[in-house]
Amino acid sequence: MDGMKKNIEFKGEEVSEQYSSGIKALMKSFQAAFLILVLIIVIMLIWFFTFGGYFTVKPQESVLVLRFGKLIAQYDESWHWVFPYPVNSIIRISTYKQKLNVQKFMPEKKGSAFGEAPPPEGEGPQGGPLVPGKDGYLLTGDANIIHTEWEIIYQIVSPQKYYMNCLCPLDPVAEDEIFRNPLTGEVMGTRGPMTLLKSLLENTIIRVTASEKAENALYKNFFQYSKTVESEYIKAVADMDIGVNIDSVVLRGKAPPLKTVRAFQEVIAADQERDSLAKNAKSYQVETANSAESDASMIIADAGAYKKRIVSEVKAENFYFEKILKEYQESPDTVLVSLYNYTIGEVLAPVKDKFILNKNPGSKQEVRLKLNPEPPAENKKTTENRGNQ
Repeated sequence: MDGMKKNIEFKGEEVSEQYSSGIKALMKSFQAAFLILVLIIVIMLIWFFTFGGYFTVKPQESVLVLRFGKLIAQYDESWHWVFPYPVNSIIRISTYKQKLNVQKFMPEKKGSAFGEAPPPEGEGPQGGPLVPGKDGYLLTGDANIIHTEWEIIYQIVSPQKYYMNCLCPLDPVAEDEIFRNPLTGEVMGTRGPMTLLKSLLENTIIRVTASEKAENALYKNFFQYSKTVESEYIKAVADMDIGVNIDSVVLRGKAPPLKTVRAFQEVIAADQERDSLAKNAKSYQVETANSAESDASMIIADAGAYKKRIVSEVKAENFYFEKILKEYQESPDTVLVSLYNYTIGEVLAPVKDKFILNKNPGSKQEVRLKLNPEPPAENKKTTENRGNQ
């Protein structure tokens, strides 16, 4: 019995020694795990209080800081540090110029509206009517249908207003949130700042187009049409006070339905021909009027000069006759002889050979003429010079 008790006691000591060694190993494992966990916590705390809340504001960017969802600060440059998430969260908003395309008023197959890659017969705007809900279009003031494509160039000038008033997502650069029908999964629409800007422009385009004629919006006065849309859209965005500045609204494309393009082109050709004829007629009118004014001015100037010359001549002759009259009254015979001699001199001046015959009754006179007279010396020299040449 004593031997059996000793054997049992010996085995019990061995078992207790085995258990104690296992517990010691387990304790060592727990200690190592605890040290690793403490090290991880220390590293996380170091990261949390150093790099966890550090951020840098990039060029053309603003950073909004939210503390538990409440806006507390805005930074536009340099680097900063805040308590990281979940205490604070940062929202990056781009402030450079951005673009948005609005194609709601284009047919489903966009190329067919501009005559590019038309669809097969019976499909789309070429072969059949427009399909509501798929093909976009606009109604003009004269009950016509047109298609337009627009582009918005905008810039965020107040990030706080933009984020608070536009239902911005946590990532404002991302696309707007898409809503789907929970039963069918069909897309019902989007919500966000881009959707807001597009909807405002679409409402403005519909309102302005409803007061325009199709020919003005498409061809004759499309520049003024686009400027009217731009001015009214800028006013609508400014009235909403969402921190967005509209730089420009560009009409990128315009076209009537494809089946009516030829009719529109014929009308345009007729208008262009009419304008050309009217322009030519106006040019001819201006040219003829200028020529008539020039001729009239020349005639009036010549008449004025002729009038001055005639008046001067008449005054001179009047002065001469008055002087002669005065001398004639004083000595008639002398004046008559003088006038007679002056008149004879003028009359006989062109005559080369002159013969004066006196009228004395009963007297005899002889006239001797040379039949071959010698040419004057001056004329002879001139003849010799011509012969030498």
